Amino acid sequence: MKKKFIMVIVLLLIFSISSCRTVKEAPNANENNEKENGIIEPLPENTEREVTLYFANSLYVETGDESKEKLIAEKRNLKIDDIISIEEAIVRELMKGTDNKDLETEIPKTANLIDVKVSNKTAYVNFAREGMHGGSLQEGFTISQIVKSLLELDEINKVQFLIDGKAEESLMGHFDISKPFEE
Repeated sequence: MKKKFIMVIVLLLIFSISSCRTVKEAPNANENNEKENGIIEPLPENTEREVTLYFANSLYVETGDESKEKLIAEKRNLKIDDIISIEEAIVRELMKGTDNKDLETEIPKTANLIDVKVSNKTAYVNFAREGMHGGSLQEGFTISQIVKSLLELDEINKVQFLIDGKAEESLMGHFDISKPFEE
């Protein structure tokens, strides 16, 4: 009986030791991502992509003059990486605004973008409910700026707004967002 007990303990020890392995630490920047075998792993690629962003025409917003264009295009080069999608980068750029004094963003400064996901050529723009406040002009421009900018991408043909991950009736209480927007 003692021999069997010792045999079981020895086998358990062997299995425990053989299943243990050391965890390598992630390489730091000083090691240039070199592995032990001398192969250098590439860092995530940062590429630039030219996009067209649409901003509200300041003259139209100030005067309401229907003879003025409501949205004006601005070309920008966005840095794209593996962390954030081009669609999300576009919405975040729209939220930042522009340096052009003739243009402005009407997306509320208090808006909190959760994410932008794409499925079947539809961009799902997901905002948190908290912070989505504004009048009908601001809501209309928020929708128009985002939809028009995202539809410039070949890979997008619809834009659906979500609030806290769910389809809702409105962003700020004025416009119907229950269905996707198309060209």
